[in-house]
Amino acid sequence: MSAAYLEWLEDLFEEAQIPYRPDTADFLDDCLRRIAEVDDAEEEVVLSQLRRRWLRHGEPGRQLLASLLRNQVFSRRDSPLRPSEGEGYYTNPSADGSE
Repeated sequence: MSAAYLEWLEDLFEEAQIPYRPDTADFLDDCLRRIAEVDDAEEEVVLSQLRRRWLRHGEPGRQLLASLLRNQVFSRRDSPLRPSEGEGYYTNPSADGSE
């Protein structure tokens, strides 16, 4: 079951370019708990840690938290958002041999 505090952070997910959907909510909750370093705490504790460490610093803190979340989401092998084999694409034109 996803945590209610995730709805407060929807704009953070948008900034991190991570889709917030019912099927990804539990995974995003787990990622934010890892970032806040409070694995088994209540959601108020998680949100207060995120606020204390990053969100109180304004836009730079928010951007850093979005970057950490994006890194956490796409680097974990158990991520439902990580592209599987064959779904990735090249962003460097010379890497795909088209030049």
